[in-house]
Amino acid sequence: MEKLKNKNPITMKSYSIPRNPVHLFLALFTFILFLLPNYISAGIKLLMENRKNVRGQVVLITGSARGLGRQLALAFHRLGALIVCVDVDEEGNEMTAKIIRGEGGTVRAFNLDITDREKIRSMHEAVKDDFGPIDILVNNAAVVKPNIYVNSKTDEIVRETIDVNMLGQFWMNKEILPSMLNRNSGHIVSMSSVTSMVGTHSLSAYTASMWGVTGMMEALDQELNMLNSKVILTTVCPYFVDSNKGITKNISSNLPILPTNVVCDITVDGILKNKKMFTIPGYLFLAIMFYKILPSKSQYQLQNLFGVCYKYGKSDYDVLKKYQRETTS
Repeated sequence: MEKLKNKNPITMKSYSIPRNPVHLFLALFTFILFLLPNYISAGIKLLMENRKNVRGQVVLITGSARGLGRQLALAFHRLGALIVCVDVDEEGNEMTAKIIRGEGGTVRAFNLDITDREKIRSMHEAVKDDFGPIDILVNNAAVVKPNIYVNSKTDEIVRETIDVNMLGQFWMNKEILPSMLNRNSGHIVSMSSVTSMVGTHSLSAYTASMWGVTGMMEALDQELNMLNSKVILTTVCPYFVDSNKGITKNISSNLPILPTNVVCDITVDGILKNKKMFTIPGYLFLAIMFYKILPSKSQYQLQNLFGVCYKYGKSDYDVLKKYQRETTS
């Protein structure tokens, strides 16, 4: 046995050596060589880029019954788009459609649970019959409910949150994406969250779902790049939005909750400029990158200063009391 160990030593160093060092070095050198020209090209493109025209295009928005979803539906209607409103709240969704019709817009509302794939298919067929193919899909629908990871009594919250926030986007995208691929045209938008970059301890399931959404969009972006597809992806990561008073009244934060109209305007502008990913406010992207390289103790200190806490449910408080230990220096 001792001879065998000596004959085939497995060390971390052996795993850190590339399989083909010369090839990797040349590829990395080429990458660095073209890095500056690529930055210059991207900068010029950014300066010259105009907002695209969506007049006459079909824009589908989930979670359109209230808050940010309603604001986005109204904003795209006022830009001349044909609007498809999708929400499980039939009354609120019809109200959004009524406002659009009152302004002379073209809209159709669907009372739909986005976790039901068969109903998504039926809705998509109806939209194609009435309006034609969907040009822009805005995945906005989400549920926000407090739960802590160590509380086993909130398992149903975990299931519902993942089903709506992450799987719902998967099923919407998988239904509508093939039509966009066939036309080599279209735009898919995911409303994610800053919590997809920094976890929030009182919203463990919501945080997990948003990380899943952002990761899903990055993976899909790589696939579309492999296909040389012109389908555009946008991931929006806002800070907490004052979209639902029932939710925001339970949020404790040293940073201000974002007004819905401000988030709507910035989101629409980013979509029209075909931005790939951005945070709202914009400075949070770099701030989070800085946060990630800090020592753990410094991260916890920043969390206490700028972090967000959602009001715990009773069972969460009980579990915290059960497991919490005294602070040690």
